[in-house]
Amino acid sequence: MIFLKKRVAAIKSAEKRKLIQKLLNAPVSNVRFSKNRVSLDFRDRRISDAILIKREKHVAEWSRRRKQVYVDRGILRGDRVKSFRALCVHEAVEKFLCEKLGLNLDKEAHVVATRKEREYLEKIGGNWRSHQLIVYWDWHLLGEK
Repeated sequence: MIFLKKRVAAIKSAEKRKLIQKLLNAPVSNVRFSKNRVSLDFRDRRISDAILIKREKHVAEWSRRRKQVYVDRGILRGDRVKSFRALCVHEAVEKFLCEKLGLNLDKEAHVVATRKEREYLEKIGGNWRSHQLIVYWDWHLLGEK
């Protein structure tokens, strides 16, 4: 019985790895920003969430109850529009992966969302290293460790 449970777990793990690989290779396209909304296409699905800019305890977060993405208003200081947009893409993709595909937030969804964030940022001519530093310092200013 124990062997059978381990075998089933191994099969599920292999299937999940294949899914994550497909997600990592899937492009994000048709990214659009309106006044307070982000929408994009990912894996033949249209994802659309409202953007709420406020003082947030994280750099960016998504609502478990509403179709909203929260971004810390500190990220908008200076010329950080590309970083802001990349964070919105990250949060929208991460929310979709957790809610619709049931991926683990920290181990799976975050990894895929970070790759999509980087691809989007490079596509619009942003600098990934600069973006990482902006997010890192804003994260530390908010008291995260």
